[in-house]
Amino acid sequence: MIENIDKESLVADHLLHRGTRMKVRAPFFLKWIGIKAFSMTVRAPFEGTMHRVAKYYLSTGIKEDQLNEITYEEALSLWTIHGKVISKAIACAWLNGFWSGMLFTNPVAWYIRWHCTPKELFGITTILLLYGGTSDFMNITRSVRMMKMTSPKLGQTNQGS
Repeated sequence: MIENIDKESLVADHLLHRGTRMKVRAPFFLKWIGIKAFSMTVRAPFEGTMHRVAKYYLSTGIKEDQLNEITYEEALSLWTIHGKVISKAIACAWLNGFWSGMLFTNPVAWYIRWHCTPKELFGITTILLLYGGTSDFMNITRSVRMMKMTSPKLGQTNQGS
């Protein structure tokens, strides 16, 4: 059982560095020259990318408990209200770069809204959630907290003023 978990962890780390290719229908100008689909590689998001994605998600104000017991009508309502912001978050994470995120998030978000099926968007989002979870961030935060950089070092005396 433990060996399987280690193998799964190794495979996940390997995919994290290589990335996963996702196929999307090509835009009209590429279809015109004969390219029907193109593929982009979804890689592990950078820290800045995760910051932007978190900013987009938190701007929606959607809470986790809202999504647990949701009806079809409520889901459609959330999608019509927050669909553009969610597609921006997916596009930003897919682009995964400072300049590409700044320049191309809106056009890519528009493109995936109108040319990707919900199944394709879910696939992209699942990969991004697997690669860019918050567990590493929390581990870094705990490690920095344990370092206690502001506490006195050995050999220094606590002096009052």
